[in-house]
Amino acid sequence: MLVSDKIKKYSLNFLKLVVSVIAIWWVLRQISFQEVLTVYSTANLGYLVAGLFFIGVSSILSGLRQNLSFRVTGARISPLLNLKLFWLGMFYNLFLPGGIGGDGVKVYLVNKYRQNGVKKNIGAMLVNRVSGLVAIGVITIVLYYISGDEFKIGWPGWLCLPFLYLFYYFVLRYFLKSFLPIHAGLFGWSMLLQLMQLIAALMILYSFHQFEGVSEYLFLFFFSAIATALPITIGGVGAREMVFLLGAKSLHLNNELSIALSLMFFLLSTLVSLGGIYWVFFPPFRREENKQ
Repeated sequence: MLVSDKIKKYSLNFLKLVVSVIAIWWVLRQISFQEVLTVYSTANLGYLVAGLFFIGVSSILSGLRQNLSFRVTGARISPLLNLKLFWLGMFYNLFLPGGIGGDGVKVYLVNKYRQNGVKKNIGAMLVNRVSGLVAIGVITIVLYYISGDEFKIGWPGWLCLPFLYLFYYFVLRYFLKSFLPIHAGLFGWSMLLQLMQLIAALMILYSFHQFEGVSEYLFLFFFSAIATALPITIGGVGAREMVFLLGAKSLHLNNELSIALSLMFFLLSTLVSLGGIYWVFFPPFRREENKQ
């Protein structure tokens, strides 16, 4: 990599870090962090464990989706090896800027040990993200209508559902053509894993003793997930909380409870991802070679 490219990369990451810090600073000024801590101190541990469980299940489903896309690239990765690789990627995403660091590691390792082509592996990562965003969009629209009288768009909003899938289909057809035969399978896995995340968020709300009006909080949860896809912060940190808070103010929801949900989901996801550190010291592909 040229020196100028490195400077540009580091400058961009530094700018993202600044945006994340400013966003978090703004959010903390708008809420009572003491009240957020109070929400945590009175949380039901059983529901939090359930939330952690469903986040773990969603990670496994995401790994299975990855395996489906890797098959198209000719990578020849067993389901178990794929899950190890996926978990390793989740761990790297915690520390490498931009939230795509783990994807970069997986692209490198699969090409190194399978030599199936960097472009094919990048395509596998991209198609997973696209199908995931479409699934999030579908669930967000459904929650939009479940959430009650705050929304006034009416029935035309439902038309977004088929258009979302058509958009997804044409993206694959014209830019990721090799993955077109598995478009339905990828979308199915994406819907399943996002539904697991929805249940996880619901369990977190229940742990905070919030049993009414949960659809509004879940709507904000998925809407903020779309915001984190924008490459303007480090791993979406700050952007998620800012969208959550702005949405909570618009929908007259509890600001502190909204931020507590966002931060707790992040903390539980981090806890699941930390398990991937095992594969840093015992690399999946090298262990595979040692068994041969």
